[in-house]
Amino acid sequence: MRWRAPIGALAPIGALALVALVPSGCGGVEPPRRDCFARVWIAPGAPPDLRVIGSWNDWHVPGLFPIDHDDGWKLVRVALPPGEHGYLMMDGEGTHLDQGNPLTTWRGEQEVSLLEVPDCSEPGLLIERVDLTESTIEVEATFLSSHSGAAFDPSAVMAETRDGIAAEIVEAIPEQGKLVLRAEGLPEGKATLGLRIGDEAGGEVEAFASGWTGAATGAVGVRDPRDEILYQVVVDRFRADGGAPLSPPPTPGSRAGGTLDGVLSALTDGTLESLGVTTLWLSPAYVNPDEPQIGLDGNMYEGYHGYWPVESRTVEPRIGGDAALDGLVTAAHDRGVAVLLDIVPNHVFESNPRFTDHPDWFGEPGCVCGTASCPWSEHIQTCWFTPYLPDVRWQNPDAMAITLDDAAWWTRRFDLDGFRIDAVPMMPRATTRRIADRLRRDTHPADATFLLGEVFTGPGSGALNILRYHMGSAGLNSVFDFPLMWSLHEAIARGKSFSTVETILEAEETIFDDGGASLARILDNHDTVRFLSVAVGDAHGDPWDEPAVQPTDDEPYVRLMLGQVVVFTLPGIPVVYQGDEIGVAGGGDPDNRRVLPADDELLPIQLELRDTVARLARLRRCSDALRRGSREPLLVAPTRYVYRRDGERPAIVVLSTDDDDADFTLPGLGLLPGTWVDVTTGETFEASGDPLPMTMAPLSFRILLRQDDPCAAAW
Repeated sequence: MRWRAPIGALAPIGALALVALVPSGCGGVEPPRRDCFARVWIAPGAPPDLRVIGSWNDWHVPGLFPIDHDDGWKLVRVALPPGEHGYLMMDGEGTHLDQGNPLTTWRGEQEVSLLEVPDCSEPGLLIERVDLTESTIEVEATFLSSHSGAAFDPSAVMAETRDGIAAEIVEAIPEQGKLVLRAEGLPEGKATLGLRIGDEAGGEVEAFASGWTGAATGAVGVRDPRDEILYQVVVDRFRADGGAPLSPPPTPGSRAGGTLDGVLSALTDGTLESLGVTTLWLSPAYVNPDEPQIGLDGNMYEGYHGYWPVESRTVEPRIGGDAALDGLVTAAHDRGVAVLLDIVPNHVFESNPRFTDHPDWFGEPGCVCGTASCPWSEHIQTCWFTPYLPDVRWQNPDAMAITLDDAAWWTRRFDLDGFRIDAVPMMPRATTRRIADRLRRDTHPADATFLLGEVFTGPGSGALNILRYHMGSAGLNSVFDFPLMWSLHEAIARGKSFSTVETILEAEETIFDDGGASLARILDNHDTVRFLSVAVGDAHGDPWDEPAVQPTDDEPYVRLMLGQVVVFTLPGIPVVYQGDEIGVAGGGDPDNRRVLPADDELLPIQLELRDTVARLARLRRCSDALRRGSREPLLVAPTRYVYRRDGERPAIVVLSTDDDDADFTLPGLGLLPGTWVDVTTGETFEASGDPLPMTMAPLSFRILLRQDDPCAAAW
């Protein structure tokens, strides 16, 4: 276990700290042991000739036949050496993956199911529960002895938080393997407890448990993603040290000089708090090359963005290094803000020692993504982004293993709360599933780590199944909702019909088990044109020679405001890309990554936009209906859109993209009888169950709550 200090810095918990210690050895009872048999379970109804073949005996046929178990299940149980083993199910139809096991590996180029066998010469630890209050964390665990059978030694139990608060033993029963630890007096924010437990034979095991405490977090224990408001930061283009505004870089592809301390300043000065931000997504922090590289467009680019890893486990000194990331994460956690770091498993930069020392970990060069000889549609999982970004060959077990270790290392070293995973479709699904599995086994409780994937798609509901493919209990927690983003560009930025938005939302409510509530809702990001510039109509010029203009008229900003209303009032996770709270213009990459302007450069409409985003965030954080309620469309017209978010205190969202004042009638069934208030204006409406007439100003919105809803004051 390593925080900022070496492992020896942890204080052991001695006998004097024991609250309730039951002596071991009573009646010669042995403690529970690790069970390292490999098991393959076969569900009821499987073909009678189904069996298992595997790498442990060179895929010998006919394989291992299952034995009957309870309730129609069958079981293949085999003793295997520690490590990874591949297997396949075999029946009269041939071989196939085990549909009950989401984890896979490779047999040459063939994907096969994965069995992982732990090393039972070492003890294990099963975390049974992690309970948090506003100032305590309590962990109950079962110690599993190694082959030696040695029980854990209470005097060899060490546990403390990252803040250095030691945990005490509440209960210890070595012969049962039972151990309960509690740390008290925790500050508000995130608590991560590191445990190291030794046994009587000198073996030891480490584990970590974490959660949120105190009023600052808005939650105790594990947070619900539906309650989050995520803010995306491209560190180099955000702020300089101390929060100083940045000057535009010499070229769109050059470094601007933003730092992690600049991001820290937005925490400490209240900027992010005022926007209701609960989670930060930081651009990659790896060391990137010093030398500019030529892009596929012929222009020169520096690695300001972080996506060209030269050193896979070192924070770029130019953004502040390890100490700056430590300080930022600590400050965020103290304020109840989670931190997701962007990671790049798909590739490295050509000077990364992993490529120079282990070229067999990477695919063959020559196929550059999107070129005439290497189309995305045929080579998406094997092409190189550029000739200097070697693509990882996931069929190599060493390449997979070090990638999993990377994710675990960044999580533990910096106490991160999860990752945004870059370029998900460019890797086999096995990769993100293996990353998810590793982090969920290393983190307790398993859902304390949040994984958000970039699954880039085009428009249309047909893309939703691509998103769904990568999600689920064995995969990513969330992905960005690009199909909805494109539909919002059409309906609001370009003033087309809201029917495109409703089509996407209806499809999501059918396709996703939670109706889309786990999706990350975006208007744009660092890889797409800016919503504001779509509204202006100049988003698709050459980003170097014809950059988008920063508009001076109000209309594009008002359209962006309407887009933010939708993002903040739909089910899902609202995401604000830096600059969208004030309306920064931008075409394609790299024009969409401009530095943030200083406050004294902002137009009045930009200040109004930022104020509206802050109000939307406050309202969402107050309203259970906006965060967790189901959605019911009430009116879908080309330029008018009304939907209800249900709950004990429902909310109704009304949008109009008409150029003129618009009179229309709200369906009577949408409003419960009583007095409703438009929180944005204070105007009240009396609902009786009959259709309700309403007038909308040009390019406007209303959010209606019951007059007695306390959240009406949140605006």
